[in-house]
Amino acid sequence: MTWRSRDELLVLHAVRLAGFADTAAVADRVALPASIVGETLRVLEVQHLVERLTFADSGGWILTEAGKSRDGELLREELDAAGAQPILQATVEEFESSVNPRLVRAVTDWQLDTSGDRTDRSIEVLRELTDLADSLGDLMVELCTHLPRFARYPRQFSAALEKVRAGDHQWVAGVGRLSYHVVWAELHEDLLSSLGRDRSAELHPGGR
Repeated sequence: MTWRSRDELLVLHAVRLAGFADTAAVADRVALPASIVGETLRVLEVQHLVERLTFADSGGWILTEAGKSRDGELLREELDAAGAQPILQATVEEFESSVNPRLVRAVTDWQLDTSGDRTDRSIEVLRELTDLADSLGDLMVELCTHLPRFARYPRQFSAALEKVRAGDHQWVAGVGRLSYHVVWAELHEDLLSSLGRDRSAELHPGGR
């Protein structure tokens, strides 16, 4: 039987991963109709689990402290109910030991390439990003079977790479879109938070 994540968890967790996102951006991160996403966000707002902020002519949702606590609670419940702890743990270990270091090097190489014309060096990096997407797809197969909400990541990596190949290089590491690097960062946080680990705390031990 395929596990189905609760709408509350999908929407709440999408806001957590995005950090700050409008309703459309939240919908891009979950396999739910935009209408359901909007309705769920309004319910979460009434429960004080998310808050809507407005800056000039833009606005978006953020997680409250209560929302982060509720998200962690729902993640624990899901992991136990789906019996996915062993495969999630194994996936995280493989991701962090063999796949993530390659991604960090590749994106760093891309960002350091200031040639402007994106020739030989960038072609090599793009080849590495393609190989990484394939490796990640293979790594995620079993986890996606247990927790289908993770299936968005291989799909969004492929979508970002297609845009890069078409000539829009902002889809490698650009912000404000589901670029290759943004999707990767969200996946890393999703894997860790689903295990009850805080990626930001691990990146900045002691709060520094």
